[in-house]
Amino acid sequence: MNPIAIFAATRWELQAVRRVLTTARVEIVAGVRCHIGQRGNRIYWLIQTGVGPVAASAVSGRILEAQPMSLVMSTGFACALVPAQVGDLIVGTAVSSVHPGSTWTIQNDRVSCDETVCAGLLAVAKDAGLVARVGTVVSSETVVWQALEKHRLQRLTDAIGLDMESAALAAVAQERDLPMAIVRTVSDLVDEDLPLDFNLFLRPTGWLQGMQSLIGRPSSLGGLNRLRKQSRVAADRLTEWFQFYVETDRESLRRSRGLSE
Repeated sequence: MNPIAIFAATRWELQAVRRVLTTARVEIVAGVRCHIGQRGNRIYWLIQTGVGPVAASAVSGRILEAQPMSLVMSTGFACALVPAQVGDLIVGTAVSSVHPGSTWTIQNDRVSCDETVCAGLLAVAKDAGLVARVGTVVSSETVVWQALEKHRLQRLTDAIGLDMESAALAAVAQERDLPMAIVRTVSDLVDEDLPLDFNLFLRPTGWLQGMQSLIGRPSSLGGLNRLRKQSRVAADRLTEWFQFYVETDRESLRRSRGLSE
C-alpha cells in the first residue's frame, strides 16, 4: 500500500500533525525534507511546503514524482468564509483558485475531492465530536486579511473556507490521477480583520516593511496576540482530529485484514 502524503505550509501546522503521527525517520527526497512515520500498516509522509501556491506546487510536484502515493491531503489552518468558530474543521468537497485584482476572479482549475475519502473524514469528525464545515474551498495567492474582502470572496464563490495551498496541491494530484482530500481547522473568522497585512512579509524584502507597519500600528500587537491564541486553538483541534483519524484508519485496516483472512 502506497503512503499517504500530508502537506502543510508551515512548521507550526506540520507540528500539529506530528504530535500524533510521530515519525521514525527523516529523509531528503528530491531536495525536500520528509518526515516518515507509520501507524499500523499505514505509512504517512509529512511534508512542509512553505506558504503559497508556488511553493506548494513545486514541493508536491517533486515529492509525487519521486514517490508513489495513495492519497494527497492538504492540511493546516484556514480562514472561514462562513459563520464558524475558531477550531472548527473545514472539509473540502472541491477546490479552485481565485485571483486578486480590482475584482476577484475564479480560475478555471476546479478539482473535486474524493467523495469516499471526504465521507471518511466527516465520520472521523463526528466520532471526535468536532464541528465540521463542508463545501468548496478556495485558494488565493495572497493573504486575504480584511473582512470586507473575505465577504466579497464568499459572495463570489459560495466557498466555506480559504487557504493558499490546496488548489495547487490538488492540481498536482490531478496530474497524477491521485485522490485529493482537504481537512483544515479555522484560525481566523470571516467577520474579522487580521491585525496587519501579512502579504508584506511574503515579499523578498518585506520583513522590513512588515516590521515598520507593526511599529507604526501599536494596536496591531493586541491583534497579533489574539491571532496567536486562535492559531493555538486551531492547532489543538487539528491534533485532536488526526488522533481520531489514525485510530480509525488503523481499526479499518484491522477489520479488512480480518475479513481477508
